[in-house]
Amino acid sequence: MRLLTVVFLMVISLNIFAQADKYANIYACTKGKIHFFSASPLEDIEATSNVAVAVVNTQTKKVSAKITQTSFIFKDKLMQEHFNENYMETDKYPISVLDMVIVEDIDFTKDGVYDVTLKGTLDMHGTRVERQIKGKLTIAKGAPARATATFDVRLEDHKIKIPTAVMMNIAEVLKVDVDFALEKYQKQ
Repeated sequence: MRLLTVVFLMVISLNIFAQADKYANIYACTKGKIHFFSASPLEDIEATSNVAVAVVNTQTKKVSAKITQTSFIFKDKLMQEHFNENYMETDKYPISVLDMVIVEDIDFTKDGVYDVTLKGTLDMHGTRVERQIKGKLTIAKGAPARATATFDVRLEDHKIKIPTAVMMNIAEVLKVDVDFALEKYQKQ
């Protein structure tokens, strides 16, 4: 009976330890910045969102980021309306998702600036595209880990159509830059 009690207590202790450790390798950001810029002969278009969400599991090296398309803010409200209704069709495709893994082995306990490569998919406008994105990860004690990257998104790859009448106003490729301050996740 004593042995059974000891085994039972060990199983409970391991389960509690596993639950406490469940989030030990998780870093998250709920106010990530995503900015895009489109240069064209007639008009430059740019917008920023400061509410992108990202999660990094340092053990599995999995990275996930999500953004609600309607969170992009434009200087011109008409551009914002056209972006949501005509191009991104946010009623049908409200969210874009980045689902990737970090290729390199990064020690999140050591300070430094690391070049990183992310491999996986970008799901935007209902179309998943295999991507490889280069970025930087900055780790400094006492500060959030900072993840930054700049990459291009070809509209055609995500089946985003540009009407012929406005072809000169919108570039076929958007320049995207991201900035995430990743904090060690604390269970609420």
